[in-house]
Amino acid sequence: MSDPRRLYLVRHGETAGESSIRFHGRNDVPLSDLGRRQIRRLAPLLREVRFAAVVHSPLCRAAESARILIEGLARRPDVVEVAPGLTEIDFGEMEGLTDAEIAARRPDWHAEWKAGRANGFPGGEPFAEFARRIEGAFAELLARHPHGDVLVVGHKGTIKRGVRWLVPVGHEQDEWADLALGSVSVVACGDPRLLELWSVVPPTDSG
Repeated sequence: MSDPRRLYLVRHGETAGESSIRFHGRNDVPLSDLGRRQIRRLAPLLREVRFAAVVHSPLCRAAESARILIEGLARRPDVVEVAPGLTEIDFGEMEGLTDAEIAARRPDWHAEWKAGRANGFPGGEPFAEFARRIEGAFAELLARHPHGDVLVVGHKGTIKRGVRWLVPVGHEQDEWADLALGSVSVVACGDPRLLELWSVVPPTDSG
């Protein structure tokens, strides 16, 4: 029996303006120099994979990350697609803020959110709608590319939601799992689907 096809789920690199601590959803912020280095470090790990397609979010941080990875592949994929459904969640009033700033501005909502009782970000996308959108985007992706490995370049929220839908068991700790900038997670789409790797980050320049 041949190996199952795989989805390689890459989170974009760091963006300009403290992306490691700020909530950027629909804000179309570019990669920082560090973010480009993060993706270039990842590229050799994917170089020899023969991707049938590359699919990425339309936001520029994901699009640029995808371009860097494609340039590093030994074989360019036949298909490169933009998937609007893979756009990050809309953080509404919380766009661009840090967790501490959110807690200071909206302490009651922040407490509800941390307790898991919030339904969405104020003025943003409801969590239930976000989940349906991401699940639909991954379902469409699987239907459009039924054969071969696919490289998907997106965002922390979209990847975590996608993994929960693709592999709907064993997520007791996933809300606390780190999905690092410039990381790759791999899902084997056999029967059953398996999360083979979670948030694998290449070594830094210093090793």
